[in-house]
Amino acid sequence: MSRVLEQTGQPVRSSDLYDRGYGEVGFDFLAPKWSADNIVTNPPYNCAEGFVASGIRHSKRKFALLLRLAFLEGANRANTIFAITPPARVWVFSERITFYPNGVEPKGSGTTAYAWFVWDKDAPSQTELKWFKPGYKAKFA
Repeated sequence: MSRVLEQTGQPVRSSDLYDRGYGEVGFDFLAPKWSADNIVTNPPYNCAEGFVASGIRHSKRKFALLLRLAFLEGANRANTIFAITPPARVWVFSERITFYPNGVEPKGSGTTAYAWFVWDKDAPSQTELKWFKPGYKAKFA
């Protein structure tokens, strides 16, 4: 994800708790040592709620999480995250995407629906639901 963002020409600071061959190692997103204007990440799904809380605290402008669309479900999140600090936008992938390790040839299509959840401190308080138009998989494959 960081390499693609770097191609936009914007400065990118990459980090991870573990050494995955890229970025600063030993950075705990749940207890960060620095903030950023905008944060984009793909959290471990079992830590997504903690990532939301930390991202909201430590992003100065926008914070985007790539999550399963099912993150919208759940009474706990409805009463906490979505009632107190709802995302400004949820961008739903209209085509299923699959994540393959680098160098592995993609086979088949995904079985899980994903979306970008975006918190924007300059946006109105209501959540917009949007969809990526079909065709992006072929365009970026």
